[in-house]
Amino acid sequence: MSLYTDWTKKAFSQEGGSIETVWNEYLPKEQKIYEYILSEKVELLEGTVAELSERFHMKAEEIVAFVDGINEVLPELYEMDTMTEETAVSLQIDFAALYKKMVEYKAETLYNLPEWDNIFDADTRKKLMIEQKSSRTIVKEAKVGRNDPCPCGSGKKYKKCCGNA
Repeated sequence: MSLYTDWTKKAFSQEGGSIETVWNEYLPKEQKIYEYILSEKVELLEGTVAELSERFHMKAEEIVAFVDGINEVLPELYEMDTMTEETAVSLQIDFAALYKKMVEYKAETLYNLPEWDNIFDADTRKKLMIEQKSSRTIVKEAKVGRNDPCPCGSGKKYKKCCGNA
């Protein structure tokens, strides 16, 4: 069984025991990694799963869970099911993309970390937050009415021009 499968069983099903306990243990550890990355402005985090596990005092499957959480903002995605303790991990951190992803996932405890002050000022964080939230907003264009002038510029009513097609 893969590390990722082990993690998903513990984190998302009753097989691994109490889901709440698993998340209560994992989330503070995840937060510590982000605090480190932000406070030290780490743009590249490297090591095998086992090395990172030891470095951050986490289980191997928790490191895989961390990689899974940050995977979408990495230049190259990791295939989670194939990760082992010997898998080399190279996390290239794009701080703007990471911040936006945290906003998208509504991870308030992470995008409100004081360590973000080392990366972006308050105005930049606000701008990134607005960009992320507006990227998910669908804006419908105004509908052309039958008797409105045709948008093609012919001067005819829409129903007698492009609306006739």
